[in-house]
Amino acid sequence: MKIYILPIKEKFQPKSQRNRFPKHNKDFGVEQDFYNYLLKGDMLVNNPQEADWHYVPVFWTRWHVNHDFGEKGLGELQEEINRVILNGEKTFTICQYANGPLVDLKKTKLFLSSRMNSNGFDIPLLSTSHKKMKVNKKYLASFIGKFDAHSIRQEIADLLKDRKDISIIDIGKNKRSIWNRVFPNRYTYTFVKNILQSYISLCPRGYGGDSFRSYESMQLGVVPFFIGDIDTRPFKRFINWDEISFYTDNADDVAKIINSVGKEELILMGEKSKKVYEEKLAYGKWCPFVIKELL
Repeated sequence: MKIYILPIKEKFQPKSQRNRFPKHNKDFGVEQDFYNYLLKGDMLVNNPQEADWHYVPVFWTRWHVNHDFGEKGLGELQEEINRVILNGEKTFTICQYANGPLVDLKKTKLFLSSRMNSNGFDIPLLSTSHKKMKVNKKYLASFIGKFDAHSIRQEIADLLKDRKDISIIDIGKNKRSIWNRVFPNRYTYTFVKNILQSYISLCPRGYGGDSFRSYESMQLGVVPFFIGDIDTRPFKRFINWDEISFYTDNADDVAKIINSVGKEELILMGEKSKKVYEEKLAYGKWCPFVIKELL
């Protein structure tokens, strides 16, 4: 595989972004990770005519966050894309931003961390690793987050509200702002503790088609349960997701699925999930699968 990096102007690779998501995350994401992967490898060529694929190295997330979350900067970004793309059919890009690149990329192949429709190929939605703490299992399943990020979250909360063995915690806008102001590290601590106390981590989609907690749960060794209208689990040709996770597009099925597997098996699934994360989905590890998808 030979890849040519399209020569975009430096300003379209911002050095940082104004807001970080989630809060504990360092200012680094999959866009920078894949770019670094290419620079360190031996696939790059200087002549676009010799390349099998052309890569658009825009740091989409930083650009859109720094431009009022996609409200500004689209005109100059589109002009740059029009200038550099030589052949859309042999071009690809990596985008973490939930709304996608937001400009016309012609026939460019999109690899998306939080796909919101049928377009694009899935890649993981990664963040800085959490420090693991020693806690005992307390819940069969749990979720902590904002209910208003997507309607399916409230549906799940309503369906499971009477279950004593399931922890559902809403940290809506007002509650979260108080936690972050008074106890800046409390949410992250509670988030990690809640996952580790559980055999299954409920990971309903948020604004985007995926959520960071899916891969945070895997990193912590807890089985992720992807819930949403789109199955965004990446690299299905290369990863047996049924061994290490659950998925449904229907909130009504959640209780039946989490009741169908014993706790000992869930522990083993969590261990396998952590191993797959470390070997195939963590920063740097997922990048070769993009190349495999392009072959």
